[in-house]
Amino acid sequence: MTTVVYVFTQENCPNCPAAKRVVREALDGSGIDVEFVDIHSMDSDLEFRLLEEQVFIASTPSIVLENDGSLRLLYSGEVPTVEDIRSIVVGE
Repeated sequence: MTTVVYVFTQENCPNCPAAKRVVREALDGSGIDVEFVDIHSMDSDLEFRLLEEQVFIASTPSIVLENDGSLRLLYSGEVPTVEDIRSIVVGE
C-alpha cells in the first residue's frame, strides 16, 4: 500500500519553509512519497477527499498522513521535529 505525507502550505506562512525542511529531512531515503500542496491551488480531488474524511486544514503548515487510502491530520499550525515525523510515519 502507498504511504504519502502531504504538507499543506501557503504564501507568506512564516512556519511553512521550516515544516517543509523538517519533513524532507525526516523522510529522505525512506521511500515514502511527500507532496507539498499550496492550499490556494489544491487539486479538487484532494480537497474532496479531505472533506470526505473530515480532515480540515485550519492553519498552515498542516501535515497529513495518507496510509492505505485513509487520511489523518498529524500537525496543524506547528512545525514538528524530525524525530516526531520519523516516529509517526516511519516508526523509528
